[in-house]
Amino acid sequence: MPVPSIIRGSRHAVQLSAGLVVACLLLMFNVQSHASDIRTLDLQQLTDEISLSSYVVQVQPGSGEDSLSEIMALPNSRWSGVPQTSRSLGRDYGTTWFRVDLTSTNNLKADSAYLLLGYPHYDFVDVFLVSESGVVQSFYTGDQRGFHSRPVDQRTFLFPLEKLNQSTDAKVYFRISTPGPLLIPFSLVTGAESKLQDRNTSMALGIYFGILLIMFAYNAFISGSLRDTAYIYYLVYMASVGLHQLTLQGLGYQYFWPDTSLFDNNFAVALSSALMQGTAVAFVIRFIRLYENFGRFERVAGTVLLIYSWLLVTGAPFMEYASFLTVVNVTGAVSVCCGLYIGIIGWRKRVPYARLFAMAWFIYLIFIAWYLLELASILPTSPFGEHILAFGSVIELALLSIAFADRINHERELRLRSQSKLMDVQVAMNAELEEKVRLRTSELEEANRRLEILSTTDGLTGLFNRRHFDELYEKAYLQACRDGKPLAVLMIDIDHFKQLNDNFGHRFGDLCLIDAGRLIRNVVAGQEAICARYGGEEFVVILPDASPEEAQNKAEALRLAFARHKVTDGANEKIMTISVGLTVEQPVDRSAWEKLLQAADSLLYTAKRNGRNQVAFLRNTGS
Repeated sequence: MPVPSIIRGSRHAVQLSAGLVVACLLLMFNVQSHASDIRTLDLQQLTDEISLSSYVVQVQPGSGEDSLSEIMALPNSRWSGVPQTSRSLGRDYGTTWFRVDLTSTNNLKADSAYLLLGYPHYDFVDVFLVSESGVVQSFYTGDQRGFHSRPVDQRTFLFPLEKLNQSTDAKVYFRISTPGPLLIPFSLVTGAESKLQDRNTSMALGIYFGILLIMFAYNAFISGSLRDTAYIYYLVYMASVGLHQLTLQGLGYQYFWPDTSLFDNNFAVALSSALMQGTAVAFVIRFIRLYENFGRFERVAGTVLLIYSWLLVTGAPFMEYASFLTVVNVTGAVSVCCGLYIGIIGWRKRVPYARLFAMAWFIYLIFIAWYLLELASILPTSPFGEHILAFGSVIELALLSIAFADRINHERELRLRSQSKLMDVQVAMNAELEEKVRLRTSELEEANRRLEILSTTDGLTGLFNRRHFDELYEKAYLQACRDGKPLAVLMIDIDHFKQLNDNFGHRFGDLCLIDAGRLIRNVVAGQEAICARYGGEEFVVILPDASPEEAQNKAEALRLAFARHKVTDGANEKIMTISVGLTVEQPVDRSAWEKLLQAADSLLYTAKRNGRNQVAFLRNTGS
């Protein structure tokens, strides 16, 4: 292989090559030493717990090496150590044998030592306790054999070792077959330590599921109030997370489906994983309003991912478990990355609640990456590696709940703003409507007033017409009866009006009537007089509460005003005189109002017979 040009021809190349060779030799030596150096664990060192990572060795059996006797006959060179900094051997699709060499086993007592296999999801686990005399005890258990097959009622695998007290030295062989990740949290513990660990783990898991249950109940209550489908997806997603963790921690198998014939533990893991992904994608699409707020690429990607996720849910019962886990883990990582991407895009688009949304998925992505990298032996094993996803999920769900609250507050603020704008628009519309109503009412009132004027006045003279006069006169007469006050009636007729109309034309006659109306209004102005055109060239004036002298003076003033006025129409000019019949009385008979008019009319004809252009007056004391 050619040397890179940057170091070609230099002595550094020689030094680098030598260093690489030495490193490879050291690595090979180290591997060989692990292959040949099998350590024996002295049980006198066991005070609470001892990790078996430095003591356990493994072997992959070949063909024809299935029985314990064949495995026990294998030379030490076939056995190799396990990784010191990882809790995973990767995925195992067959069977792996493990061995631990022990000494000082003759001091073992009941409940003094247990083999702890700390991963609760091995399908088949066979444990053989071998003393110097041979196999002293065997255990056959695993997820596929029912929970009752476990020697100790615990979510992980715990095997008592007191039967090894028959000899000083002993060996423990155990065979594990599982299609999933082969995790190796192997240790020896005392009975007291195992109970303490189980109690502490149960307390921590109780707190976790308690938090999950409280958040579920709270969000279910909010969902019932808001009726938002995003909340439904969120609740189903939260339930899927709870089911997934219940299964991963071994509690589901211990308490809910211990009989594998009813509900397979592997199926529970697969189904909960697929449900988590499907509901998470549906929740993201609905929560962030993907189809309303994002472009075509995001919408298409979200739809494809949603369909694919729900296909995984339907395919969970039918796919091979190991292959399904690989697919769902990869798809889950892609889904979380997409959720983070959508959250960041929403954040950049200034969607208020997208910041917390993106933060939730980012934190969860970190925990998922941490978990997967530990399983792949890329990261060293952490003390709480078994619970990484639980930590991440509760933080993510809490942040999503806060993001939901932020979303609700934002939408409520938008609604309040919209309501405020609608109120402003409504107020403006009401004000505009009120103004229009006011203007329309004013116009209607003016129209009614004009209509009333038209219906009550004479169109030519501007005085009241006969019909309206009859109404007003009757009221004035009855009022005079009630008050005991006098009432004056003036009947007026234009002298020789027919001759004026015939000699000078109808236009001149109309001018005479117009001027007559104006003169009557001017003379009686300032008093509560009722002036009307009674018919043709005849007019009537009612003077309420007028004394005989006042009425006579007013009648004479009217006659003089006419006598001094000239009606002019171009070259035609003529003085117009009137005859007036006047009567004044204090009414006492409410039904005699027509007689007063007849008396005034009779006096009018008296004035005409006596030569016209005069006032005929008669004072009565009662009707």
